[in-house]
Amino acid sequence: MSEINKKSPQKLRVVIVGAGFGGIACARELLGKPEVDVTIVDRHSYHLFSPLLYQVSTAGLPDDDIAYPVRAAVRGAHYQRGEAIDVDATGKQLVLLDGKRLAYDALVLAVGTEGNDFGIPGVAENALQMKSLAEAREIRKALLGTYEEVAAGHLTPEALHTVVIGGGPTGVELAGAVAELQRGLAREFSEIAKEAGVELVEAGPRLLPSFSEKSSSTALRDLKQLGVNVFTGVGVTKVGPQEVLLSDGRVLPAGVIIWAAGVAAPKVWSKLGETAAGNRLMVDDTLYLKDGIWVIGDASLLRDEAGRPLPQVAPVAMQGGRHVAKQILRMRDGLERERFRYKDKGQMATIGRRRAVVELPNGLKLTGTPAWLAWLLLHVAYLAGGRNRLSVVADWAWNYIAWGVGPPRTLTD
Repeated sequence: MSEINKKSPQKLRVVIVGAGFGGIACARELLGKPEVDVTIVDRHSYHLFSPLLYQVSTAGLPDDDIAYPVRAAVRGAHYQRGEAIDVDATGKQLVLLDGKRLAYDALVLAVGTEGNDFGIPGVAENALQMKSLAEAREIRKALLGTYEEVAAGHLTPEALHTVVIGGGPTGVELAGAVAELQRGLAREFSEIAKEAGVELVEAGPRLLPSFSEKSSSTALRDLKQLGVNVFTGVGVTKVGPQEVLLSDGRVLPAGVIIWAAGVAAPKVWSKLGETAAGNRLMVDDTLYLKDGIWVIGDASLLRDEAGRPLPQVAPVAMQGGRHVAKQILRMRDGLERERFRYKDKGQMATIGRRRAVVELPNGLKLTGTPAWLAWLLLHVAYLAGGRNRLSVVADWAWNYIAWGVGPPRTLTD
């Protein structure tokens, strides 16, 4: 009934592309199963805890707090460092950029997303994005380096303005963190600190559009209390080297521009099947694509009972990864695939110190300190590795007590 031959004398070869939340969850579900060989392919040798990238960007955490070795995360699996660029579906081989080919019986694409500029001029050239550790470092370097350049007289004070584009959870968290970073830097740059500012731009009518209106209002209030200038209901028409042009004609000067307005799945995989907005591959209700290929996480599109696409968040990817692992084994054993049912765990976003919003599936909503503590505990629980958890807790505790930036780690070099 399937492309997986259960009578084959060799082990079932499962190749997973991507060491993110979905890929790691899929691999862990398969590890230890008899006659299964798991290989994870990723261009980075670490699993990245992307929800905390913004804290690396704003000097709240060091890089290695949110990066955990793939080999340690999935002991027993093979790790192949490389960039996957194509699939030979007929020969059942994954093609890597260096020409290497990996044979598979089941292929799981957990490739995540990349920034989507929606064709707006200047975004690619002038805005920083935050999808990798390298990009987070670049933002951190720009934020802190700008202060040094203004203090030295090499840049005008307007350069101390940071514009964040996109009012979803990432943009809200970034804007709040940048505002708090600027507060901390005021101690070291007292003469120019008053010139700093943060602007957050959201094209939609309100922040956090996936949250309730009450939570959106809370986030807006908290950001304003932190000093963030929020623009809603206005789009971006162009991004220049030192300014952002809005659809209503206003121009926002900026030394640092961060794009957090949208994502898309890597276009290289679009040729494998039918796609929807954001290059998301349309899969069936079991997360199966075709020819022994599965797609999980942000790169896949599956709708819930109400017809809404499942959100591009870590819980969807993790649940999808575990589900696909079970379906691969069912297909091997000649059983029918089962439908994927996502269990909504709620959503949360942090705005700053003791400021957050949490919405649970049962209708419970938290704000302020209780929501912030819930956010802290959940993120620590989901971090991979005991050392990472201890280090993050220690850094957060120090930052809370010192109420400033974390210890310098090659921030402006």
